[in-house]
Amino acid sequence: TSDEALICGKIFADLGAEVIKLEEPEGDKTRSRGPFFHDEPHLERSLFWFAYDTGKKSITLNIETKEGQEILKKLVQSADFLVESFPPGYMSKLHLDYEKISKINPQIIMASVTGFGQDGPYSQFKAPDIVCMAMGGEMNLCGDPDRAPLRLSVPQAYLHAGAEAAVGMLIAHWHRLNAGAGQYVDISAQECITW
Repeated sequence: TSDEALICGKIFADLGAEVIKLEEPEGDKTRSRGPFFHDEPHLERSLFWFAYDTGKKSITLNIETKEGQEILKKLVQSADFLVESFPPGYMSKLHLDYEKISKINPQIIMASVTGFGQDGPYSQFKAPDIVCMAMGGEMNLCGDPDRAPLRLSVPQAYLHAGAEAAVGMLIAHWHRLNAGAGQYVDISAQECITW
């Protein structure tokens, strides 16, 4: 994942799990997000990166190539969880959706974190934080009644969504311990704000 579910992996890492972050070949885009340690921009000095990716192992991998897909499938064989935050349909296009992944490892628990979920009338819409916060109703609570709504100062929607993904996956894990089967968790950031 990138921004949309960074905190999910961080929660698992903080709980003691071995978390392997798969980064694009040029590195995750969040590595270049400031502020930076000692105000020196560098891929290894992003404070945002430090906050949400410490405790994780990291490898670069292009899952659009056959070689990258084979490496991912090899990792999935022994994984308990897989979290992704690509646009709806992207993993299906690559034949890496839950239906295909669960054939490799029937006990895998996979979560997808998007703005509006994998299907439905808004699933293909762009969903930056401000849209999720507005459509989830949070912005209606901010500001004066006689003025336009205000956004929260720091993007929050995907932090809520990533945390809800971790909770959903842990509930699915409890089920797996009792029934022996994996599950798919579909997280809508907009619904996480509503709830």
